[in-house]
Amino acid sequence: MHKTMRKSAVLKGAVAGIASIAMLMSVSVTANAADTPSYGSAVKPNITSLLGEYYNWWTPKKVVNNTPQGDAFRGKVTDAGKSVLGQNDKTVVAINNKAAADTTKVDGTYTQAERAALDASDGDALRIYKDAFGPIIGQYVAEGVAQGELPKTSDLVFSKSSKDSFAGFVGTGSAKKDFNYPRPYFNKENEGVDRTIGGDTDLNGLSSTLDIKRIPMINIDGQEYGEDYTDYQEPSQSFPSGHTTKTYNRGLGLATLLPELGPELVARAAEGGNNRVVLGVHYPMDVIGGRISASASVTALWSDATFRQNVLLPAHDELENYIAARCKADGNGDTVAACVSKTGANDKNGYKNTFTDAVSTEPVTDRASAIDAYTARMTYGFSQTSAAGQAPVVPQGAENLLLTAFPDLTDAQRRQVLEASEIDSGYPLDASSNGFERINLAKAFSAKVTLSEDGSTITAISFGAKAPTVVKTASSKNTITGLLTDFNKYYVAGKGVTDEGKSVLAHDDQLTEDINNKAYGTDGNTAQDQRALSDAQMNSTNTLYDALGPVLGKYYKDAADAGKLPKTAQFLSDMNKSASTGVAKATYQHPRPYVDRVNFNGTTLNMNGLKQTLNIKKVPGYENFDWGDGEAPDNEYDGLYNSGSFPSGHTTFAFTQGAGLAYLLPELGPEIMTRVSEAGNNRIVLGVHYPLDIMGGHIAGQYGVATAVSGEKTAQEGAAARAELVDYLTAQCKADNHGDTLDACITNTGANAANGYRNDFTDEVSTRPVTDRASALAAYKARMTYGFQATGTTGQAPVVPDSAVRMFDNVAAFKSLDSAQKKAVLAATEGDSGYPLDASSQGWARVNLAAAYSAKVTLSADGKNVVKVEPGQAQASVVRETSGSNGNNGGNGNGGSNAGNTGVNNASGRNPSGMQPLSKTGADVSGIASAFILIAAAGVTIMMIRRKHAI
Repeated sequence: MHKTMRKSAVLKGAVAGIASIAMLMSVSVTANAADTPSYGSAVKPNITSLLGEYYNWWTPKKVVNNTPQGDAFRGKVTDAGKSVLGQNDKTVVAINNKAAADTTKVDGTYTQAERAALDASDGDALRIYKDAFGPIIGQYVAEGVAQGELPKTSDLVFSKSSKDSFAGFVGTGSAKKDFNYPRPYFNKENEGVDRTIGGDTDLNGLSSTLDIKRIPMINIDGQEYGEDYTDYQEPSQSFPSGHTTKTYNRGLGLATLLPELGPELVARAAEGGNNRVVLGVHYPMDVIGGRISASASVTALWSDATFRQNVLLPAHDELENYIAARCKADGNGDTVAACVSKTGANDKNGYKNTFTDAVSTEPVTDRASAIDAYTARMTYGFSQTSAAGQAPVVPQGAENLLLTAFPDLTDAQRRQVLEASEIDSGYPLDASSNGFERINLAKAFSAKVTLSEDGSTITAISFGAKAPTVVKTASSKNTITGLLTDFNKYYVAGKGVTDEGKSVLAHDDQLTEDINNKAYGTDGNTAQDQRALSDAQMNSTNTLYDALGPVLGKYYKDAADAGKLPKTAQFLSDMNKSASTGVAKATYQHPRPYVDRVNFNGTTLNMNGLKQTLNIKKVPGYENFDWGDGEAPDNEYDGLYNSGSFPSGHTTFAFTQGAGLAYLLPELGPEIMTRVSEAGNNRIVLGVHYPLDIMGGHIAGQYGVATAVSGEKTAQEGAAARAELVDYLTAQCKADNHGDTLDACITNTGANAANGYRNDFTDEVSTRPVTDRASALAAYKARMTYGFQATGTTGQAPVVPDSAVRMFDNVAAFKSLDSAQKKAVLAATEGDSGYPLDASSQGWARVNLAAAYSAKVTLSADGKNVVKVEPGQAQASVVRETSGSNGNNGGNGNGGSNAGNTGVNNASGRNPSGMQPLSKTGADVSGIASAFILIAAAGVTIMMIRRKHAI
């Protein structure tokens, strides 16, 4: 036990006036404690049962005589327990030794060893938790307790004597005797016995004495705090940790009273538990057991309707109202949430601790790192001791822990949040814990929950939000979501893979593995991996510049980086806003390739025989990913884990940028579009998306840009941006003697031929390197369908969206074409019907801009009809037949009239020009007028929010 737990009454000076707090608190709690029956009818959890897996590793002697000379600390390590308890020993020594030697003031005032000594006085809960609120709100709470403004909160958390306190509900004394395990610091020099207790305990080969450094007391104003290492004499067994149980009881309890700072409060509790390891008086397993015990205890209290109504909710209201009033008075916001945000208590001005050890390897500097520290201390680096990958298990009643964080969710929905927050199954003590080992409350209190429009269904859960948040999908189907509804044939959100979708998604899975594994090579550091990492930063300049070839590409990148193309930059920024996948992702909720696809976001999915998790090789650079924004690297695989896969947001972004730049610079449109198809494919290279996700992003991005430029204001901005870009590139070309015009420069530098965009990477879809325009077009076309079998009817009449013709605004050769003729060009170059996503895409799945931008268009002699379209040219062009008739030019192939003058040569009759029929050079566009499908809500611009872990 610690020396000052019962003796210490005050802290002065450096601990901010705790003497006055304690005196005032002792009065308020005593008066308040008599008002309500203690703990209502809450049912105490059976701690020994929850921790029963421990018996697999240790067989204790039954304690009849609980003295050092009797039965205390005696038993035998089992064969199964050698590795587990051996790791337990190694970890306590590593953490204790690191802290004992570390002289860093981890909070600006104390070393970690000193913080551990102070935490040993666990009755001083206010001092322990004050810094978890951040400096401003922490001071508010301290003053509120001292001045008697928070009696209900004090009773539950800060009182040493209240019969209603979180810490007083469940003790560990009985469980300690049941498990009867010796403390890590026992040695002959101090206790007279080592951990074998004079040979009565069989450690089965584990060390009898561990190298534990005893942490000295800390003296503050004449008062000593710390550990006196007298557990042998008392006696007090090691497992589970009683201090940790009390610390977590208070921390978890506080988090339920103030969920806006839930992650920080429970992370501070995790530090308090870890401090028992720092002192060398407990093992990591003892701390895990304490957390499980406390989680069950606080759950029981919140699950008792009487105690919840009479004690817990009034305390929550009291604390929230008091903090809100203090914040408002000081100009820090009118609500707790606003105050937390403004003061930075949920970010870089909140709970901090720079101490690191073998388990928590990064300093706590903000919410994300606090969650990481908490999560690391849930398992302490142990290997799994029971089955991994099991379905989520949420303890009965645990949903009540989130009642104040998510009051508008149903119990079932709160359970889904807990399920989605869980760590994997199988870690020590999980098998007996009824799910308490797995639930990650630091994550759960930071959840952003997206509901369906009617609020009945959770469509997305993400973690790391600055406050517990619930939003509803603005509309269950926005335009992009509607364009992709074909996906529902293959997969249903919240249910799983359909029978019709099994073969389609099996191909999706196989390609994902093949492309990812091929690109990974031997170490995940291949040239294609590096290109994928660069594209993942979502810097359109870095992605697009090499599409222009080495000469023009360098001109473009240098100018863009130097801010010399402001109109171009603004236009591309606007295109970024033209398409958002947020609603679609929330609607389709398809799990990513590398995650547990059966247990996803709190639901159990039927994968219909497909793999639970794909064989994805994680690229090291994405596990430690630098966004290039000056922030610390993060693990994107972890960040994206709960984010829906379909459609790909990165791919949508890439296509808004690529289609946008191709709109401005159609002379190199084929290369630009192929480069962004590579950027989409690079999401598969990293293993975070499937081909169907890329196809969906392709559709969304093209639709967004075409719709945006259909607005005349945006088209005018585009015209100004094109003028700026062409003028700059032309001037550079002229200065370097590459030609006096852009067309001449492109030809002279080979940017549209063998000295343009190149990429040697090949995979199962794009089977040949990109070395020139022809191979670029082949790669682009291959990635339009990714080798899927048709799922609908092939050979259907072309479908060209109205707004697609606006993508030709800046193609000089096509300015003489009318809208119908431009549609004919798009129809002649489009892909076939019937492939996945085509049925709902309103033609966007078929549009092939890469081919269209390289087309030679032949018109009839009178200029009215498109008779031939030949993609793959060095430059787009329009010519007319020079003589004679183009044969039967009925246009619809049915012998009828030329509908809208959009017909092409249908191969009947003579072809006096000697040209091949259209069916040999592109899609037959006869009858196109009757086949066009209009896209609803043309001109709508949809915001796309670029955000880490949401793409």
